[in-house]
Amino acid sequence: MINQKIGNQQNIKIQDCQKADINPDQQTTKNLVTNGFKLYDNLQPQMIKKICLMQAYCRMIIQKKKYKCMKAWAIKRGKVYEELIQTEVSYLADLKIVLEKVVKNVKEMKLLSDIEIQKAFSNISQIYDLNKAFLRELQKKLDIYNNNVCVGHIFLKYIPFFKMYFQYLQEFKIDQISILRSQYQEFDNFLNNLEEACVFKGGDLNSFLIKPVQRLPRYSLLITSVVKYTWKDHPDYQDLQKTLNQFASVTQQIDLLIGNILRNQALFELQYKFFNLINVQIVESTRQFILTESLYMINQGQEEQINLYLCTDLIVLTKMSEENQKYIKEGLITYSFLDLQSYYKNEQVPSLNFTLVAGEQQMMFICQDQEQKIKLLQEFDSLFANLKNNASQRSVQCKKKTQIYSPIKVQIVSITRGQELLKSYAQYNIIVINQSQSYAIQTRHKVLLKLQKKLEIEFQQESKSEAGSNILFQNWIKNRLNKEQNDGRKVIVQEFLETLLNSHLVKTRPEYFLRKLKLPQDFYIKHDMFQSNNNSLAQSKIE
Repeated sequence: MINQKIGNQQNIKIQDCQKADINPDQQTTKNLVTNGFKLYDNLQPQMIKKICLMQAYCRMIIQKKKYKCMKAWAIKRGKVYEELIQTEVSYLADLKIVLEKVVKNVKEMKLLSDIEIQKAFSNISQIYDLNKAFLRELQKKLDIYNNNVCVGHIFLKYIPFFKMYFQYLQEFKIDQISILRSQYQEFDNFLNNLEEACVFKGGDLNSFLIKPVQRLPRYSLLITSVVKYTWKDHPDYQDLQKTLNQFASVTQQIDLLIGNILRNQALFELQYKFFNLINVQIVESTRQFILTESLYMINQGQEEQINLYLCTDLIVLTKMSEENQKYIKEGLITYSFLDLQSYYKNEQVPSLNFTLVAGEQQMMFICQDQEQKIKLLQEFDSLFANLKNNASQRSVQCKKKTQIYSPIKVQIVSITRGQELLKSYAQYNIIVINQSQSYAIQTRHKVLLKLQKKLEIEFQQESKSEAGSNILFQNWIKNRLNKEQNDGRKVIVQEFLETLLNSHLVKTRPEYFLRKLKLPQDFYIKHDMFQSNNNSLAQSKIE
């Protein structure tokens, strides 16, 4: 239509020029105009075609980027669903241990009265049945996973039933089992036998009874991650948003019911991410999470960025290690319980430095600015004042808690090629740092596979229940290592070996693992002696 109008106007102008009485110069101008119109007529379709092609190309680029983003989101969402299933299986396995190994036997052996059993275990049996049905529906939906799978309606169905957790949370007391053990010797002996048999995976009954307390906040975090990686026109988006909102409402009710226990969700995250591995229980009803800050620390003479997590009587330091954009890991540097002898040394303005002294540890921090420094020092002032106010209550606890923790570190120096007969293989050159001692070792994929297989055999029960949360039982060596570039391989091997050497499970039966890694058989004895000496020095300061 537009082309037709342009053509008509051109013809009218040409005719007007032909009718007019024109001189030679005007004739030349007329010819130029006519030729221009003809040239325009010839080029116009090509120009329109090119413009259309450019528009189509731009749309293709935009759609391609959108598809790439959606594809990445779909993969991440699938990983979250995988974590949900694995952690739910592990959670149910732990509840089953409590019901079958403890509650059932306590009733049959009449170690406690019915009233005391109710106080200690509340409605844990009903919670187990509820979560078993919940897991069954999730597995049915997620067994055949695709990008459009919907699970929001399952959560919406079960959220009203999750309110049965409220009874458990109301009746849960962190010291309930300790009180019963002190009152009933047979019950204490019974639990000691279970602990020696590693029924509680190196922990105790309390570490299992607190799992229902930790579970509901975990759902909320997982659903938040799912929503984050779900686009708005996804068929499950609306239900997931409703689920997230309803969980927020449930969490508010939980806070009102149990106060400090679930108010500090970050405390549970610290337990899950760092302390379950080393079998240290930091979740207590008297401990509250205060804040987290990113700042710098002088560590072994070098300045490095760290994350500081501060609780009412505990400081936790972690470090983010990033080999590339794909692999980012937060690892535990150290932690220390704070007591009446803890204090800080402040360097005057304009310095951004201050030093925290806790037991035998001296931690020098460098703040990002004066505002951050003032904020942290004010928090420490308030914390130390509260410790003094509660001195009579905490005096006994401090003696038990003051300790120094130094994890075993693994550094992948390089990856070189080794030779065996006619075959070459990737050889990992490693430094293992155990307190003040370092060991240079070499290993390869074949050895790492043997270590992973041995872990599954030695700790068969744990390999099933902790598959979702423990890298030792996730088959990364078998399924992922050789598919990665060198940067990815370094991260996987470093995390696997650090987790293995710091694991409380491996420390119970270390001989095979130390031999395969060519580490001395007294490797852990030296580590424990060093820890014990430092803790004794810290203890003597308190006494």
